[in-house]
Amino acid sequence: MWISPLNCENFDSWEILKVNELFVLQKSVAQVSLFWKTLQNVFDTKQPPFRIVFKSSQNKLGQVIAVGNTKEEIDKDWKFIIDNFMPAVEQYDDFNDKESFVLYKVGFLLSSVNEHEISDSKFRNACNVFKTLFNIPESEELLNFYSCSYDNQLMNQGWMYISRNFVCFYSFILGNETKITIPLKDVELISKISSRSGVFNNCISIVTKDKQEYVFSNLFHREQTYQLLDELTQRTMDRLLKSTSKNDHVPGLSYDDSSSYTDPSSDKNSKPIDVKDLQAQRQNAEFQQLFNLPEEEDLKCVSFAVLSISTNASIKSSGQFFLSKTFLCFYSSNKPQLYLVLPYFVIKRVEKANTTNNNIISLIITTYHKIKITFELFCTRQQVNLICSTLKNQLKGNIYKMSLSKSFISNLSSEELLVNNTISKKCLGEKYGYIKSKRTNEKAKTKYWLQYFAEYGRNLTILRTPTFTKLVRIGLPNVLRGELWEICSGSIYLRFLNQGYYQKILEKYAGRVSLSTEEIEKDLNRSLPEYKAYQTEEGINSLRRVLYAYSFHNPELGYCQSMNIVASVLLIFMTEEQVFWLLTVLCDRFLPGYYSVNMVGVIIDNQVFESLVLKYMPVISEHFKKCDIQLSIVCLPWFLSLFINTFPISLTFRVLDCFFLQGPPVLFQLGLGILKANADKLLKAKDDGEVMNIFKEYFATSEEQVMTKNMKSNILLMKFNALLLNSLRDYKGVTYDLILKMRKSHQFRVIHSIQLYKKRSDIRDLKSTHLFNNEDLSKLYDQFYTSQFYGHGESTQKTGNEKMDIYTFQVFISQIFTWGHNKKELKKYEMKKKEEEKKKLELKKSKDFGISSSPSKIITLNEPPKSGKIIEMEQKLGIKYDSKDSLIMDAGSLEDLDLIANSNLTNSTISTTTTTTTTTTTTTDSNTTKINSETKKENKDDTNTDTNTNIDTNKDTQSSVTDKNISPVSSTPSSATSSNSTSLDRNALVGFNFLDRLFKYFDKKQKGYLLFQDIVDGIGEIKFGGLMSNIDMLFHVHDTGHKGYLSREDIILVGESLLFLCRKMESDQYLNAVSDLMKEAFELEVELKEEKKKREEILKTEEKTKETTTKVDEENESSKVISSNNSSLNNSTSTDTDEVQFPLSTFRVLIMSNPFFVQYFTDFENTINMDMNITANVEGVKTEILELIWNEGVKWAKKRVQTGNSNGGSGNNNNNNNKSSSSSKSVTSKSSKANLSPTDNSGGLSPPPTLIRKNSRQDITYTFSNAEEEDDNEEADSMKKLLDNMDMTTTEENIITPPDNVNNLFNPFN
Repeated sequence: MWISPLNCENFDSWEILKVNELFVLQKSVAQVSLFWKTLQNVFDTKQPPFRIVFKSSQNKLGQVIAVGNTKEEIDKDWKFIIDNFMPAVEQYDDFNDKESFVLYKVGFLLSSVNEHEISDSKFRNACNVFKTLFNIPESEELLNFYSCSYDNQLMNQGWMYISRNFVCFYSFILGNETKITIPLKDVELISKISSRSGVFNNCISIVTKDKQEYVFSNLFHREQTYQLLDELTQRTMDRLLKSTSKNDHVPGLSYDDSSSYTDPSSDKNSKPIDVKDLQAQRQNAEFQQLFNLPEEEDLKCVSFAVLSISTNASIKSSGQFFLSKTFLCFYSSNKPQLYLVLPYFVIKRVEKANTTNNNIISLIITTYHKIKITFELFCTRQQVNLICSTLKNQLKGNIYKMSLSKSFISNLSSEELLVNNTISKKCLGEKYGYIKSKRTNEKAKTKYWLQYFAEYGRNLTILRTPTFTKLVRIGLPNVLRGELWEICSGSIYLRFLNQGYYQKILEKYAGRVSLSTEEIEKDLNRSLPEYKAYQTEEGINSLRRVLYAYSFHNPELGYCQSMNIVASVLLIFMTEEQVFWLLTVLCDRFLPGYYSVNMVGVIIDNQVFESLVLKYMPVISEHFKKCDIQLSIVCLPWFLSLFINTFPISLTFRVLDCFFLQGPPVLFQLGLGILKANADKLLKAKDDGEVMNIFKEYFATSEEQVMTKNMKSNILLMKFNALLLNSLRDYKGVTYDLILKMRKSHQFRVIHSIQLYKKRSDIRDLKSTHLFNNEDLSKLYDQFYTSQFYGHGESTQKTGNEKMDIYTFQVFISQIFTWGHNKKELKKYEMKKKEEEKKKLELKKSKDFGISSSPSKIITLNEPPKSGKIIEMEQKLGIKYDSKDSLIMDAGSLEDLDLIANSNLTNSTISTTTTTTTTTTTTTDSNTTKINSETKKENKDDTNTDTNTNIDTNKDTQSSVTDKNISPVSSTPSSATSSNSTSLDRNALVGFNFLDRLFKYFDKKQKGYLLFQDIVDGIGEIKFGGLMSNIDMLFHVHDTGHKGYLSREDIILVGESLLFLCRKMESDQYLNAVSDLMKEAFELEVELKEEKKKREEILKTEEKTKETTTKVDEENESSKVISSNNSSLNNSTSTDTDEVQFPLSTFRVLIMSNPFFVQYFTDFENTINMDMNITANVEGVKTEILELIWNEGVKWAKKRVQTGNSNGGSGNNNNNNNKSSSSSKSVTSKSSKANLSPTDNSGGLSPPPTLIRKNSRQDITYTFSNAEEEDDNEEADSMKKLLDNMDMTTTEENIITPPDNVNNLFNPFN
């Protein structure tokens, strides 16, 4: 990163890495005190560990012009200097000219670097630290990080890291390390709280489901942090809720479309989260909720304004003026309270009136119904220009909708009533009559509304005043009820913007069947059967079409009981299309989750209602708890059916009037009012039955007249009217905002309860639990679903979470078994999969694999007779032979040599000599298996070193290497890639092959996925099966073809799998055990072959004696008999390569003869650890690094003492040491991390035991060692970045290099 030239203060604490005429690249080696490190960590003021110094004449030590936190970052700047600065500088002779040119160029670079690039650099560093510090899935991506402190007995200032699934915290204060990992799926409550002193509101509290509270304070961006956590937790809970569903099929999805369906909610959750846009998203959501607008509406601008209307001079109120994509809105919380939603397509004219004040702009808007509304906007000139330009652009963009609005408005009931004084029969109520109620005056109500329409507008241009609210509460007239429900709920806007959608969805899914349609058919005749329309086919068909259309529109929800009741009531006052869009608003916005599969929404609202009862009526709440009365038994039907099945049907319409006007709070206010009206009787009830009888009696008499106390006198009112009046007055504090807040506080707890219920049900429904107790089954279940949760991305999350695929199985095994893959190996495998997929795509695009524009490589084969499979594989890879029988392969085919190795190429020798290319010679006979590898690399002195490693499983036979030099050819990227492969890649590949076979072994029914029952069966077999069962499991895992025996290749794979299983053992005993096992297997193979030959000879002799035909016929017949008896063996021209079968009984004897594996498989159950957690915290990183440095230092000190003693010995020893030293130098590689060179037996340390296996089946080298595994470059860089971030660099001492040339022993990355 380029910086303004800064004078250097010292060179002592900096190590020079690169230098030229004008510039110096340096690395910091300064020792920093513990206190100073703490201050740097808290205030993030640590200087970068790398810098570039310009040798300026203005300062003796030069000037710093670039800094970097990583070696890669500073190397990029250094390369830019070499490529761009140096060629231009060489043209100048005078140093002052050179200096001026460099400073000018640096200034130009600084002007092009913006703050965004600087913040990106900091973010990348934070990502590296985040992935290195915390033991979380490799797929986790950091979203943002914040400085804060963790309050736990003492203040810990550190950093909070937030990813999609985790909240992490790290601090290092005066040697004290604090590390916290909180999975978002375990969060139960997130709230903003004050500090301990109560002075500052800068704290966030996170409570998990195990009631552990984490308080983070000193958050300077608390609002942004809270919004990010809230959004992420909401997405996580949606995924959790979806995983609790057991339905494999989406309820509302037709059976014909099940394969091509993609969940839109998953796409929404998988969208990238822009932290900077969270505030805007929150504002948009609040704006849409306030005015009941569609989700697509984005807020453009807001201003303070005063509204007045031409038809009523007394109406004048101040409030907020909003402009969005499609609507102009106004809301006033002052008296009189006004509420206006004006679509742009009903605005006929906009005028700008003159004002004396430059900061006030007056806009006069004429609506479709010729009502003039005046807005006086109070804002700056800049805001005025923004509002005017936005309004102008939006009006132009909605011109095409104006032509549609005329026909749309003309079909509305209010328009027909005012213009024609008649209503067309569009709804069931107009055709079959409305349900009459006692003491209702329809004509008077209609008259009031017509007067209101004339004064304040109607339908799409209506202005809501306090009079509007009063008219709704006293009851709507039947002829206008449907339209006013649309206006209050906002569904009328959806219907206008999506004209024709309802008819299209009916035509598209005509004749389709789904789970939801089957349930709908069962409930159609039970939907309001007392109403005349639903006793006819017309009414039933109308209800069917609406419910069908909604189930296909929202297949994730589909259909739930009670939806038919609500829809049947709505159809009395509305058309089918109106009901469809009102159902959409009802299910998506007003009552989310009410009609889902697990009805989580109504459960949450029941919890909210119980909290409100406790707040407003603590005596009743305490009585219910004392008598164990479940309030949910009574309240759930109230909320689910919107009181339709509770009150008489005529009064239910009044409830819906208030509900669509004020939203969900009306349900809670009515519920509290009902409890208050029956409080005396409820306090005497002893059980649920008595409570239900009390309410039943109350609802049956709700139309009776009762004396009600008013503010001045007692008046006679209907019991329902008194209830509605008292409820809305006494509990007006129950607002929409309060309900949303309480829903969020109870939501996480309810979802965790549903998840716990599902867990208990799944465990109880297991057909076989083996010998697992409930605690172990619970842990196994948690690991199973945790792996599923983190194994699937948000975009791939499907309904239900029951099926485990192969990749998730590998993650699960890594968490449940001690020998499972670690994070590094999982990452390597994921990268390997991506490379293979990329290769497959390239192969598909190429029509002819034998033709390539890349340079060819010639490989000479000492080739055995080929089988048909090998010839087919050669043709597939484009392999050709020249006239000299030399194999010609293009670069693309060379990358797929492992495919050739998998084709049983035995008794073959492949050799090649190419720069940075690995060459392997493999020979196999009946007694021995030899793996020879020859590797050529460049060392620091630019010299090539050949290292030959020969490993023979038969100790009595010496292996040999055959090299045939061929003319050199140009190097290709593919060869470079193969030469850079590490032992980690090979170990991971062997392990994943083993886990793939284990997955198929667990999948007894070959379904292609695993259920929890399969996991319990498989793990139970390993844990409780014992020695013989584990041996049999190993046999069947490698008997992939279910042949009933293992071939020679299978036995080799068994050895590789055993090396993988034992690779984490501290001692090297398992290496000898595997070697002995392979030796015994091949010796047994020889014996079996000899016995087989004897049997064949006896068989031939018997056949010859029986044959009476000619000699030629006898030979032909004999060959037929032999081939028929060897049908299970591989076709080969040599009897030495005939396949030998190892049945289960022989395999048992083979394993049982090895004491090491007898003990290993006896204790194999101990490798299961169900307490391992994917989110478990790792130990302190600083402690690990210090211990590693200390241990390596002790080893080096011992080695130096031993070397010194050997140097003081005889001359022969000195000569041996010199030879050893020179030998070690000659084989030292530039990238080696462990000293594998031979050392003197008298003084040097012997290299760690290493086994390198290479067989004819796979052209891959597998390295297994009891030494620490090699770190790949990326992981090492991450650790280095972490060290740089913590200032853990060390200074190099000027010491004599040991004779065996130990490389960077104090470097913890080696």
